[in-house]
Amino acid sequence: MDGSLISIVIPAYNAEKRLNRCLASVCGQSWHEIEVWVVNDGSTDATEQIASAWAQKDSRVHVISQANGGVSSARNRALQECRGVWVRFVDADDELPADSLECMVNRAEKENSDLILAGYEHILNDVAMIRNLAKRDDTVSWEEYLKFMNPNANSFFCGVLWNKLFRRDLIEAEAVRFQSGLGYGEDFLFVCGYLRRANRISFSTDVVYRYHRHKHSMTVSQALDSVAHPIKNLKTKKKLYDGMKELYQYRNVYDRYRGTLWLYMLRVTVNQ
Repeated sequence: MDGSLISIVIPAYNAEKRLNRCLASVCGQSWHEIEVWVVNDGSTDATEQIASAWAQKDSRVHVISQANGGVSSARNRALQECRGVWVRFVDADDELPADSLECMVNRAEKENSDLILAGYEHILNDVAMIRNLAKRDDTVSWEEYLKFMNPNANSFFCGVLWNKLFRRDLIEAEAVRFQSGLGYGEDFLFVCGYLRRANRISFSTDVVYRYHRHKHSMTVSQALDSVAHPIKNLKTKKKLYDGMKELYQYRNVYDRYRGTLWLYMLRVTVNQ
């Protein structure tokens, strides 16, 4: 299949047990026009060797190795190299359904969308559940999306990266990058920065991601850390709120939502 190039960013830290599964799903996509940037973030296991083996057999796979700097640093490093029309973020623990990229880019190009948000499969202890908070399949303006986002900002559906497709030119136009040093929420701040430029947003009920949750996963580790360090958690939540508030101010709609936007601080992060 010929079409727009999609850059896929995969940060990987000590991911030897799951990286093969992840890369097999990415390289086996029905949409062939991809470049894959695996960032080995200071792993002490066989992550680099596994990624390099994939690069040897598939010229679309590229490996970058750096000292451990965290997931934000790894993603930022990959963004320096991306050349695709579109950017997709994938975690090394997870996998893509075979038609994931095709569904998303076809929808984006048909609707002239700047951002696609789609459903995903949440897999916990081999039990799979389909998650799709929006349960809608339409395209909206940025005004309508910010209205939707206001009460739903704490959900996975709005906050995470991996159920979304981004335009690289908009990422670069706003110089959107990931903030290091947060216990969680770097995804959400990135999305808020991106929404300064995204004008057409499409929802999709397609299931485009398989999110594997286990005791060693990043999400679980972050949740445990937030419980163990409540003051740190509050400071992080304030930073996330400030990032969202700045988006609404940038779009000149903060006064419309100031009475309810602050409720984000009281809502716990939910998996939807």
